[in-house]
Amino acid sequence: MPKISTDTINAVNNVTDMVSLVENYTHLEKRGYTWWGCCPFHNEKTPSFQVQPDKKLFHCFGCNKGGGLLKFLMEIEHISFTEAVTRLADKSGIPVVYDGGNYKPSSEDKLKKDILDLYDKVTKSLHHILINTKTGKKALDYLTSRNVSPEIIEEFKLGFAPENRKWLFEFLKEKGFNKEFLSKTGLFSKKYPEIAFFSNRVMFPISNRHGQIIAFGGRTLSNDEKKPKYLNSSDMPQYRKKESLFGFNIAIQEIRKSKAALICEGYMDVLAFHQAGIKIAVAPLGTALTGEQIKMIRPFADIVYLAFDSDTAGQNASYKAINICAKLGIQTKIVSIKNGKDPADILLKDGAEGLIFIFKNAIITADYLIQIALTRFGSTPDGKLRACRFLFPYLEALDSDIKRESTIAQISATVGISQSALYSDYKNRVKQTWNAIVQDKDITDKIDYNAEMRAVLAVVANTDLFKMMRSELTADDFENLHARELFIILEECYRDDALICENILAKCQNDSLRNAITKTVTKGEFTMKAKEIVSDGINYVKSNILQKKRENLLGKLRLLNVTGNVEDSNLADELMLEIRNIDNQIIKFKGRTV
Repeated sequence: MPKISTDTINAVNNVTDMVSLVENYTHLEKRGYTWWGCCPFHNEKTPSFQVQPDKKLFHCFGCNKGGGLLKFLMEIEHISFTEAVTRLADKSGIPVVYDGGNYKPSSEDKLKKDILDLYDKVTKSLHHILINTKTGKKALDYLTSRNVSPEIIEEFKLGFAPENRKWLFEFLKEKGFNKEFLSKTGLFSKKYPEIAFFSNRVMFPISNRHGQIIAFGGRTLSNDEKKPKYLNSSDMPQYRKKESLFGFNIAIQEIRKSKAALICEGYMDVLAFHQAGIKIAVAPLGTALTGEQIKMIRPFADIVYLAFDSDTAGQNASYKAINICAKLGIQTKIVSIKNGKDPADILLKDGAEGLIFIFKNAIITADYLIQIALTRFGSTPDGKLRACRFLFPYLEALDSDIKRESTIAQISATVGISQSALYSDYKNRVKQTWNAIVQDKDITDKIDYNAEMRAVLAVVANTDLFKMMRSELTADDFENLHARELFIILEECYRDDALICENILAKCQNDSLRNAITKTVTKGEFTMKAKEIVSDGINYVKSNILQKKRENLLGKLRLLNVTGNVEDSNLADELMLEIRNIDNQIIKFKGRTV
């Protein structure tokens, strides 16, 4: 195999600034002739990572990882030597010359590069349609109605995918792209390769930290409730959802400057915060926040603001994010978004000042968690016990005994129990409660085969039943995190027209979950009464949603009594009426599953 010439390698080394390259991944500060920062390869608080720009070398005195400029890029991006040289050469306009003649890159490297080039062209075309054509007017009107400015549309390169699902294929075919290549780009249905994956949708290009378009998200303009409101690209050679954040390439400079980041739920939320001048906002991509995404932010931010919905799903998302950040030593605060609104609604009604107000008045994390615990579980002896168990994972995740002791004192004072009793119970029960309260796949891989999990496994064994399940439930409806993860995988395979067991297993990254799938399918556990099991599981989930809503209303009712706000009898009557209505619905669901 021909090798890249020494002249090319030397040119890349000479032209590339080592400090600028490394600062894409961690914050550096100059000390004398060298630069220091926290290592991007392992978790640390005290900087032990050194860069010597004149020698183009790096070394971490904590994990002992070190090497030269190209080695750094290879390790941090998990790419080959050839790809590292080529990437830096392309960026600097250096022609890549090979010893012994021309070199043909691997098919995987070439496909990745060709997809990136295509995505850039498609982004420009969809942006043009949005801005300059009659076809894009309804999408542009929608964005305008949501108070998205022309500047934000331009900065985020927003676009519109036409309703004609064959348009994109014909357009690209005319530009010289062949059918075989287009079928590998993720832009078309796997079953019908001429049908676009995105149609009649406002398009949100997703970039890597270098600004290259690596995926897309789309928000439907259709009123058909059966169509998912948002669609997202599946994982591709150039794109991993759990390692990407929408808006990160745009927000990174302000995150560096302010040493703070704001994580919200979706694309429109990010746009709203940026529109309001809070340009540190980013969002995960259709999945729960991951440790990998937090690690992208960690080198540049001392504090992370979380702006999720105030409903149960939003609270659970905040809870998980808080614990991930705590384990990584990052301070968090909660931006309170209430009454079913989202940041775009607040921007529309109250202007930029409304979003700035809730951002500046973010809640301290411990206060938020204690408030949630008391609302959910109440102030009875059993409620206090459950509330404290709910808080134990956060105590465990704190990276300092001082922080832990201070938080225990705060919980003790607010909940009304002694510090000694709280600390004793925490030490004795923390391992059990960690698994019982939050079944987080990052914490435990133990599968809970409850009705939710059995229903989703039954669908894996009988994939034709997934249409029934997805018409009734969404991923956020599941409390069992393994069931939720498997539902998301099923949804991705369904959208790819590839809903077969082999593809489901290929997308499954959790060994325990993969083993559960193979075990149940090979045993033929769900060959009988599968539809009944799925139907019972759907009713179980819906009943749980109502039960949680009931507990939340009871918590509000208790708070009226706890705070002495008994004068508001009208509110108490409304809460009681809503609770009775929910009780009637729960009885109906229980009747269906008998």
